[in-house]
Amino acid sequence: MTTAGRNARPFPMQTPLTSLTFAGHPLWRVDFSPDTFTPADLLWLPHHAMLANAVARRQAEHLAGRIAAVAALKAAGAPFSPPGIGAHREPRWPAGFTGSITHTGHRAWAVVIATPGGIGIDVENLMDAQTARELAPGIIDTQERALLARTPLPFASALTLAFSAKESLFKALFPQVGDWFGFECAKVVALDDHQLTLRLVCPVGPFASGQCFTLHWRQEAQQILTLVNAPGSG
Repeated sequence: MTTAGRNARPFPMQTPLTSLTFAGHPLWRVDFSPDTFTPADLLWLPHHAMLANAVARRQAEHLAGRIAAVAALKAAGAPFSPPGIGAHREPRWPAGFTGSITHTGHRAWAVVIATPGGIGIDVENLMDAQTARELAPGIIDTQERALLARTPLPFASALTLAFSAKESLFKALFPQVGDWFGFECAKVVALDDHQLTLRLVCPVGPFASGQCFTLHWRQEAQQILTLVNAPGSG
């Protein structure tokens, strides 16, 4: 793990960068301080006008994610201007490359790879037990719940992991699918200390029902990070 300077860009919001390798991929993390954010910081983004009506917290998160993305693009040898915003609010990556951005709390992460294929990352704060009970029906079915219950993880942690994994898969497949699909389309079928497998239970764009994807995961304090590298559909 390396730290790339005290502040990633010359504006007031504090945004120190850290690089690390996870599942064979270089990730870039920004530990940002929302309290140091000012509206003028957004001017670094070519698409800053699209964020003019967002609340300050959302503006700070978006900026931190784009800072991490620029570092990831540069490391991958890609053009490294901040990714724009697509029609579905997804990041717009330069031709020949794709990536993923995630943020929660005071941290943002990004990863970039050369296409074809897709990649998705997601980080989530661990749910508490009550939240997990309330949200579970919208994330997993009864078979998935039984599988998670057989693991050593507390149910709230296992559900957070399942949620994050499905978010990562959505991000990885979306560039090739081009449309939304729900959590019910991907089912947790295996889980161990470092990997989780999702199987599609319906066709998703060019991806057939039954296709499986292996995700990598790690827990850092009260957060879970997941990553999936999805092959190209053709």
